[in-house]
Amino acid sequence: MSAPAVTHRGSPSPTPGAAFRPTVLATLSGLWLLTWKSRFSFRQWPAIAGAILPASLLALLVLRTGTNEAYDYFYWLTTAYLLLGVPLYCLAVFGGLVRDELQSNTLSFLMTRPMSRARFLLLRFVCQLAWVQVVGLAAGLLLLGTGFGCGVPGVARFAGLFLSLQAVALAVFGALANLFGLVHRRYLVLGTIYGLVVEVGIGQIPTNINTLAMTRHLRSLLAYDHELARIFPWTTEAAGTALLVLPAAALVFLALSAALFTLREYTATGETMQ
Repeated sequence: MSAPAVTHRGSPSPTPGAAFRPTVLATLSGLWLLTWKSRFSFRQWPAIAGAILPASLLALLVLRTGTNEAYDYFYWLTTAYLLLGVPLYCLAVFGGLVRDELQSNTLSFLMTRPMSRARFLLLRFVCQLAWVQVVGLAAGLLLLGTGFGCGVPGVARFAGLFLSLQAVALAVFGALANLFGLVHRRYLVLGTIYGLVVEVGIGQIPTNINTLAMTRHLRSLLAYDHELARIFPWTTEAAGTALLVLPAAALVFLALSAALFTLREYTATGETMQ
């Protein structure tokens, strides 16, 4: 028989559940491994191809059927892909960031780990954003390669600005979609209403209220490209505001999401918040 454990008088006894407290880096690496394994599994390959290939194929179709090669290509690249396609993709991917865990009944397990709800949500978002950035980079490079291969002028010069703004757009609209997913289970409907009212409606009003539209700020930064400024009626007049609003908006959306997830408790059997 082993000797009984000797405890010294006055020494504190270990607190249950306090023996292991993972660091932020350890939690992030664990969640990233979970994200990578689930997103890069064999079953997800068709979804990955579906997120990367269609934009480039449609851009090639636009180039082959259009009459103004430069205008048609850049209109597709900016208005159709960056300002419309990216927000819709973020809504589909980030809106269910937490609710997908509810449907698979894994959220209750994850929330028993020694981490706060706010930390779980923020690190989960960071892992999802990292994966989406990889997919977005592949799609963006393929789109740029399509234009370059077809001889569209100014593509090489535009590449750096485009990829940078795509990364910003994925972060901002991803954070907003994540908030929509926490607000209501029908986040797709909520996001569509937001897009029509704010991005399309308010964003076109020629007053300061149009600063609420994230796509307006992206257009202001896109105007730094001389080819786009020549083709489209965009100006860099509000570019300084855009550099402040876009990162600030992403942080505000994430803070609201973390606060909402902390204050409202999900259950494993339904999507009600208490």
